Amino acid sequence: MLRKITLGLMGLGMMVSGSAFAASDVSNSGSGSAQVVTAIAAPIASAQTASLISGAIGGALSGGIGGFSPSGSTFSLTDSGNRAPNQTTYLNSRDTGRNAGAADKPFGVWLQGAYSTIDNGQVGAAADGTAINTVLGLDYKLSDRLVIGVGGIYENVDVDTNTLTGRGNVQSEGFGIAPYLGFQLTNRWSASLSGAYSWLSYDAKRTNNTVSGSYDATRWMLNGSLNGTYTSGKIVMMPQVGVMYLEEEADAFTESNGQVNASNTIKLGRLYAGGKVGYAMGTMMPYFKLIGEYDFEHPDALAIGNGTFTNDDDTGGKVGLGVDFFSAGPFSGNLEGTYDSLGRTDLDVWTISGRVRMRF
Repeated sequence: MLRKITLGLMGLGMMVSGSAFAASDVSNSGSGSAQVVTAIAAPIASAQTASLISGAIGGALSGGIGGFSPSGSTFSLTDSGNRAPNQTTYLNSRDTGRNAGAADKPFGVWLQGAYSTIDNGQVGAAADGTAINTVLGLDYKLSDRLVIGVGGIYENVDVDTNTLTGRGNVQSEGFGIAPYLGFQLTNRWSASLSGAYSWLSYDAKRTNNTVSGSYDATRWMLNGSLNGTYTSGKIVMMPQVGVMYLEEEADAFTESNGQVNASNTIKLGRLYAGGKVGYAMGTMMPYFKLIGEYDFEHPDALAIGNGTFTNDDDTGGKVGLGVDFFSAGPFSGNLEGTYDSLGRTDLDVWTISGRVRMRF
């Protein structure tokens, strides 16, 4: 199976563990073609969820967005790390919360969505379609340095496949819950920890859509990261390093032609590092983003047929542009576009995401 393909905030690579399908391949196994899609979609969804929550934690700690909160209607930055009259430092909740009027507004509600297009061009295991991920979150600042919250997840995947035996389609829909925690370590560094558990339903078709089957799956994910901010004039540098791990367990199912497909588990472990470089402009900050990824957990590739196997990348990355913005009131937000399959063989994944947050 796809040993791993990355997306997204969060990427992607992964695969089936064990040898449940050693005797079949993506052309003659309903689970095989579905696993090709799952190997792409599960990392996409999990990386997106982790990225969305990480951004929400930054907004909660700072009382604003992406680490910044307004002082009046604008903000400025100094490279000393000390707050000037109209300046807030990234995730410095001791200053920004009070300065932004957030000290008496400990609650935050936010909504973020991500839309990805997928194009896996490998012959015999081609797949193209879309993935949608949305998270609605609510958090509370226990103190100037500690925030806890929980998010509700919805995801939807619709991907057409093209194997050696013809066209097919895999669709999935699911809901999940995602608790999270953020802590301000120093004026420049914060830590975030999040988890997610999702319940998923799959419908899969193959062999020119003449054979079909349905099954359920569950997925759990853990993500932890360290996030920093350094400034030089209006230049803002935001390094990040983290680790993400997920497992998706799919139930056994029987297809319409009577073929039985055993249960299987897909695993992904990823280290990532990089960050953003932005430029403070009044009530907004445009930025450039670059993240490198290394997938340390993944089984072997899946057989396509005719002695070939799915691509087996264990490194990749994402690159993109975005903007953080805020108002003088309780609202803030973010808009970002990324290419999430940098360095991944035969794979193109593009994502656009947006977030709006309100303090109360």
